[in-house]
Amino acid sequence: MFVAREEELKLLENLLTQKTSSFMVVYGRRRIGKTETIRHFIKENNLTSIEITGVYGANKVAQINTFVRKIERASRGKVEASSKLKEWQDVFFLLEDYIESQDDKKKVVFLDEFPWLDTHRSGFLSAFSEFWNDFCTRRDDVLLIVCGSATTYMINKIVRNRKTLHNRVTHKINMQAFKLSAVSKLLETKGCRYSQKSVVDTYMVFGGVAKYINDMDCHKQQLENIEFQCFNKNGLLIYEYQELYESLFKNAQWHYKVMTLLSGKWSGYIQKDIAKSLNTSASVVKDVLEELELSGFLMSLPKFGQKSREKIYRATDSFSYFYNKWMKDNQTLSWKNIALSQPYKVWSGFAFENICHIHSDEIKKALGISGVNTAVHYWNYVAKESHEKGAQIDMLLEHTDGSRNIDIVECKYYDDKFSISKKYYEELRNKLQVFNEQTKHRYNIRLIFVTTFGMVKNEYYNELVHHDIEMGALIG
Repeated sequence: MFVAREEELKLLENLLTQKTSSFMVVYGRRRIGKTETIRHFIKENNLTSIEITGVYGANKVAQINTFVRKIERASRGKVEASSKLKEWQDVFFLLEDYIESQDDKKKVVFLDEFPWLDTHRSGFLSAFSEFWNDFCTRRDDVLLIVCGSATTYMINKIVRNRKTLHNRVTHKINMQAFKLSAVSKLLETKGCRYSQKSVVDTYMVFGGVAKYINDMDCHKQQLENIEFQCFNKNGLLIYEYQELYESLFKNAQWHYKVMTLLSGKWSGYIQKDIAKSLNTSASVVKDVLEELELSGFLMSLPKFGQKSREKIYRATDSFSYFYNKWMKDNQTLSWKNIALSQPYKVWSGFAFENICHIHSDEIKKALGISGVNTAVHYWNYVAKESHEKGAQIDMLLEHTDGSRNIDIVECKYYDDKFSISKKYYEELRNKLQVFNEQTKHRYNIRLIFVTTFGMVKNEYYNELVHHDIEMGALIG
């Protein structure tokens, strides 16, 4: 079952019109849909292809045997190894023979789980480099796609390679998680008849990871699916959090520690505070944060109006938040009891705010400013005097078109229409006042609300709110 990925498919389809061979790198977290997207592209365009997948934990001999077997099967007897091959260079020579045995049309060489093929001191990467540099680049009919979940490897060994593959990659796709619209479409295609609120509730747990969504059983209620996947001993996600980072990163203990730390604080941390909390160096944290951001686990937001480059890092991966809050230490509570509890309602409010951050483009579209260049910031002010009041803005959309327009976005997850109370009205007025004072009234401010079911248009709404957006706009 395949939905969405229109942008990625368009990038792949553009390669078919290239008059030279192409070297495409696809990377992203596991279970995100990389392999299925490439297979769908090959099938829809009826392309001649060979797919070879690295074997996790296998040694050089086993990897070579698997690789050779795939070539021989794909060639249907046209190409066979004359003897048992022991070196990668000979394996790629055999692959060249296979390619030359095919017609002159574009053909796909798809190497999946590429990092697993490159075992220690095997000579794989140098042989692969020779295959691309000395064979593929002399032709115009090869579409070489390498794919892998191990982000550290894919970035450092291929995309940023400083040796034989330096500047050889012609195209790349950083596969990110689905947005709400794609999750809703996938659920509908599967036959899950869920309300918009149930789709949002599902996203709070599974995020936009295609495999997590696709494994839901449409004969079960949404709560039953979460109960099974996350709390049943046979569920897909019981050990997912522990295994996730090991499959993606080298020295993954730091990625695990950083994400566990960030998942415990919605507002996030600056880099030096992360290093201090984990008792490690800033250089270790810097590389880890970069790799986690490239993989879609977190986002970095600059503080508005701050000249230094200091950023705040926030986890955006829904499952990491859910695991650390509800699964990690849960031994006795049933999920249905958790989902009906007051602590879960409070947690859901923050989870909805996280969804709003992920869907800033959809918020812009609902506001009619899709064509306006913007930057997303956080902002806070800590009171320095006893007579002052502090304030914090978690989502601030700055219009960077010279207009000095700023949208302050408030996200509220509520079971009914949200109504601004007198107390909350006073908090909002203080927030706007402090921001205006600290920025010397230089900006045109609009207060925007994103809610589940809309807002009550009371006197407080009419005075402060410029526009409100319902969750349906995020789903599309």
